Amino acid sequence: MRKIHLITFGCQMNKLDSELAAEALAGAGHALVASEAEADLVLFNTCSVRDRAERRVLSRLAQLRPRREAEPGFRLGLMGCFAERDGARLLERLPYLDFAVGTRQFARLPEIVARLDYGRERIGFFGGRAEAEGDPGIGPASPRKRHSGLHGFVSVMRGCDNRCSYCIVPETRGGEVSRPPLEVAAEARALVLAGAREITLLGQNIDAYRKGSGFGLADLLRLIDREISGDAGLLRLRFVTSHPRDITRELAAAVREFPRAARHFHMPAQSGSDGVLARMRRGYDLAAYRERLAMLREEVPGAAVASDFIVGFPGETEADFLATLDLVERSGFQNSFIFKYSPRPGTPAARDFADDVPEEEKRRRNRVLLAAQDRVNRERGAGLIGTRLTVLAEGPSPRDPDRWIGRTDGNLICVFPPPVQGSDRAGSLLELEVLSASSLTLFCRLAPGGAAKP
Repeated sequence: MRKIHLITFGCQMNKLDSELAAEALAGAGHALVASEAEADLVLFNTCSVRDRAERRVLSRLAQLRPRREAEPGFRLGLMGCFAERDGARLLERLPYLDFAVGTRQFARLPEIVARLDYGRERIGFFGGRAEAEGDPGIGPASPRKRHSGLHGFVSVMRGCDNRCSYCIVPETRGGEVSRPPLEVAAEARALVLAGAREITLLGQNIDAYRKGSGFGLADLLRLIDREISGDAGLLRLRFVTSHPRDITRELAAAVREFPRAARHFHMPAQSGSDGVLARMRRGYDLAAYRERLAMLREEVPGAAVASDFIVGFPGETEADFLATLDLVERSGFQNSFIFKYSPRPGTPAARDFADDVPEEEKRRRNRVLLAAQDRVNRERGAGLIGTRLTVLAEGPSPRDPDRWIGRTDGNLICVFPPPVQGSDRAGSLLELEVLSASSLTLFCRLAPGGAAKP
């Protein structure tokens, strides 16, 4: 049996894929180890959304090549979106890579690892179709076995049908496949019974869950509420990611009605320019995005909304960029994830448009937009000083074990002294008072009378 070190790049869906892969491999008798040095197999779960993510993986593989060539029993493997996108070409380019497995073939990992001990066959499995039954791409899930910690992730669907011009996800993840509602609710309940206090439902375009079936994401939230209503363990339920074209008033109303649903939406705008949005094939214009933003805040008072932006998309002028800057400055986003455009081979944007914004200009626009979001964050933080917030306590901060960390319903990060020195109240809701703030963190103390809630 092998000692496997699994390294994950990319989004929350990739993190869940790694969790499921680890469960499958452990179920086959392999040991998951904490460091490369202990391992005789290093497995990378990869991302292809940006060129930088792929280059980081290639760099790490190159660093491990001397060990691969010096130790006969040491192996290297690749799974996920990069493996799906480049397929057999990766095995041709990297003679020291032992196997690569795409996003819809994860269930074969135990078989692949078993075959590594026989001869020098190099293995690749790609393509196929995600199954609707069980967790797509991995087979039936075992949440009681694989869960650890306060946060649990449940995929409700895989793939995307939107075909934004810059996005490689439809190629690497395939089209939309939704899981049966009762199966999703049962997995969420099992995670809660295993100790999770916050569940995040995942989908590349989660608002399209079972689109056209008469039972959508709003219905799924209500179903989970009913299924877990007798279990006091669930404190919060989140979902990501929302496409502005598909988000509905009904979904917002369900979030408002469900007391444990986090009042937080991740609804990427990508640009504030109608011309850029059209070339991106986003399916809405700026007025429609603003309308949906206002709808969320009307239906869910106090709702926090996060966004994504791409700067330097082909043809983006200074006027286009200033429209995006204005959107960030006026919208009060809880956070914005900001990226420089990089062409992804196989996407319509890479095929149809010249990458005509100079790299230095991309970097400048990236810095300006980050600074604008930073100002928004600081203004929000300053306005929260002296207020009380309810926070899900996660335990000691990784950066400072003498302080604890937690998040608000709106996904704001709070640090604070331990509630009672030496006691463990991780997984409890605490009432905190905000003392000061930076752009990304609120510094708090336990509010008078703010003892832990069950």
